[in-house]
Amino acid sequence: MTILVNSFFIPFFILKITKIEKQKKDKTRYNIYMEGDFSFGLYDDTILKFGLRSGDSLKDEKINEIMEFDEYNFGKKIAYSYLSYRQRSKSELVKKLKQKKISDPVINKITRLLEDQKYLNDQTYAESFLENKINTKPIGKRLAIIKLYEKGINKEIAEKVIEENYSEDKEIELATIVLKKYEKIIKYKDEANKKSKCYRYLISRGFGYEIVSKVLNVKD
Repeated sequence: MTILVNSFFIPFFILKITKIEKQKKDKTRYNIYMEGDFSFGLYDDTILKFGLRSGDSLKDEKINEIMEFDEYNFGKKIAYSYLSYRQRSKSELVKKLKQKKISDPVINKITRLLEDQKYLNDQTYAESFLENKINTKPIGKRLAIIKLYEKGINKEIAEKVIEENYSEDKEIELATIVLKKYEKIIKYKDEANKKSKCYRYLISRGFGYEIVSKVLNVKD
């Protein structure tokens, strides 16, 4: 009896680099031609790392490795540059990398690296953002947490930072500062009209009804 054993052939492709040409607009980037046709672009440090030369033959899996490294390296440069100006939230950085057409797996790899290196920390970012708001243009607790959500800070971190920085006394202090500045520019017909406008303004700045009432000495 003859037993036939099925065998499977897993195909792969081998392509030869026929030309490496420096790009005109970006002197750090090169066009890679394989089998006579343009295939993809690479940065000079990628070419150096893999020692690529005209005449080299590459399997498709090696090509994928090279392109992934190039994308990762490019994404890191964008990230470090973006973070060098000021602190950013993770959500802001992800949005920036997506705008540069960096793939999700590579973005995840980059953000993990930056978190490990302490360049990216949403709690530190939230604390700094809130401190800046409090010192330059005070807002109430309700608006502050909305601002943090808009920056992509998750609920747990946002609520923790708000709780640590917004005691009732602190919020009353901030509301009083905002009120004094507003009173200098407001136009009103009488005291009742003035109080009504101040009340609405403080609410619009994110202060809660109880805080505003205490600051304005409003009686129920």
